[in-house]
Amino acid sequence: MMSPRNHFANGGRRASGRALLQGQAAFTLVEIMVALTVMTLLVVGLVSTNILGLIIYQSSENTLTASDSARIAFGKMTDEIRNAQSVLVGNLTDGVFTGLTAGETLTGGALMIYPTTNTTSYVVYFVNAADQSFRRTTSVTATTQILAESVTNLMVFTAQDYLGNVLTNSQNNQVIHACLEINDPPGTAPTAESYKLETSATRRTF
Repeated sequence: MMSPRNHFANGGRRASGRALLQGQAAFTLVEIMVALTVMTLLVVGLVSTNILGLIIYQSSENTLTASDSARIAFGKMTDEIRNAQSVLVGNLTDGVFTGLTAGETLTGGALMIYPTTNTTSYVVYFVNAADQSFRRTTSVTATTQILAESVTNLMVFTAQDYLGNVLTNSQNNQVIHACLEINDPPGTAPTAESYKLETSATRRTF
C-alpha cells in the first residue's frame, strides 16, 4: 500500500510534468510575429508570381493573336500573287499608287495586284506611315482593311530573282518578297514585343 506521502509526491510530479508540457507547447509573442511575417512573405510571393504569370500570358496571347492575323493576311496575299495577271512593286502616296520604273531598285512600301487584264480591278497592299499599319484595299470603294499594326519598316516589298537578288526591272518570273517588322509597344506586357514576318510568292504563268 502506497503511503500518503508517496502518493502526494507522485501526484505532485505528474502535475509538474503537465505544467512543463503545457509550457513547451505554447508560442511566445516573438515566435508568433516571426510566423506571421513568414506567412505574409509567402502569400505576397505567391500573389506576385501569379500576377507576373498573367502578365506574361496576356503578352504572349496578344503577340500570337497579332502574328496569327498577319500570317492569315500573308496567306491571302500569297494566293492573290500566284493567281494574278500581273503585279507591280511601288509606293502609295495620298491614295495614289506609283509603280517603280525600269532602272530603279524594285523595293517599295506597296504592292499592286491585277487579278485580270482589266486594270480597273485591283488589290493593293501597303504600309500607312501615318499610323504604322499594314493595310489591304481594293478597287471597290471603302474596302480598306488593317491587317497589322506597329509596323516599323516602310519598305515591305521587293521583287527578286530566283537567287534572292533584288531586281531593277520587272520580270515575268520575278519573286515577290514581303517582310513586316512589328514592334508592339509596352501595354499589358512589361516590355515591347518585336517580331518579323516574311513570305515570298511567284506569279503563276498562264
